[in-house]
Amino acid sequence: MSRRTLIILAGLSLVLAAILVLSRFDFGRGQDTGGLHAPGLAERIGDLESLRVVHAGNEVLATLLRGENGWVVAEKDKHPANFERFRSLLDALAQARRVERKTARAEFYSRLGVDDPSVPEATGYLLELDYGGRHPAEGFIVGRRAGAGMAYIRTAGEAQSWMVSADFDLSDLARDWLDREVIDLASGDIRRVMLDRGGEDRLEIRKDDAGDLNFTPLDIPEGRELSYGSVANSIAGALANVEANDVRSAAEVSGLPRAAEASYETFDGLKLSLDVRKDAAALTEEGADDDPRYWVVFSAAAMPARNQGDREDEADGEAPGSSGETDPQEAAPGPEERAAQLNAKLGGWAYQLPVYKSDQWFKTMNDLLKDE
Repeated sequence: MSRRTLIILAGLSLVLAAILVLSRFDFGRGQDTGGLHAPGLAERIGDLESLRVVHAGNEVLATLLRGENGWVVAEKDKHPANFERFRSLLDALAQARRVERKTARAEFYSRLGVDDPSVPEATGYLLELDYGGRHPAEGFIVGRRAGAGMAYIRTAGEAQSWMVSADFDLSDLARDWLDREVIDLASGDIRRVMLDRGGEDRLEIRKDDAGDLNFTPLDIPEGRELSYGSVANSIAGALANVEANDVRSAAEVSGLPRAAEASYETFDGLKLSLDVRKDAAALTEEGADDDPRYWVVFSAAAMPARNQGDREDEADGEAPGSSGETDPQEAAPGPEERAAQLNAKLGGWAYQLPVYKSDQWFKTMNDLLKDE
């Protein structure tokens, strides 16, 4: 074996020895890598009493409390919370696994979004979990995303931060922690809509049959005609897929001036009444503006049979579109049951709806007609 070959072999031996030694050192991946960031959290969740979400400047976005009938938001008069967002957040937190050790130096926290929420420019979210004394309270600061299915996190009170495998569903809008679904009443179910803005400012639209495509206003002035056939349909469709921008108790808006009253009647005998209140000084989460905001209080009832005149000429008393062959186990709830369900959900609350919804209740006859 030549001297040159021996030198090469000796060099390779040194390189291999160095690799072996270096592999024993921790360069970002420690013994905790691969483990759960919050061991045992999945078992503790059942004892959770509250979850507080804190953002920059120690702003409390929402305090979710365990209520008698589910989770509620304390800052919104204990209105039901967005349970899907809440549950997915807890699941992500309980299942988050450590992928890589990151900085433990406070001056670098802002790069990952895991700085303390007392910092005005903080971008992360502090999640404070309280178990009502069954377990010690704990907190986690969730920072920026670190790529697909990855995020940065730091346990409150600890210096070390981590990259974890988790996808957290968080929002800095307080409304996103609420159950914002209000009602979904399809325009095809509606027979008549009546609007009353006080005095003689009234408007009524209706369908004679559920199969009709368009709603027709009553008492169109002589010599005038609709600007187009479906012009009134948007009024009837205002209660389809409704999500609130904000919620407060109905008692809070009872002192505001009434702007309008509306009622929606369905072909199957449900009546939904709307009390619309004007709040000229309301603020949106994007800031103040000159446009008033409207709060809507809902109440539902089943209409007496004598008020359903248009149903008297329906064959055999069947609802429009009915085949007459209904499986009792698959039958839709009647108007009494539907009214009770809606009142249980909506009663006692006032909802601030998107402008494109509330604007429908202020349309006048002249808005529906061609110019003279």
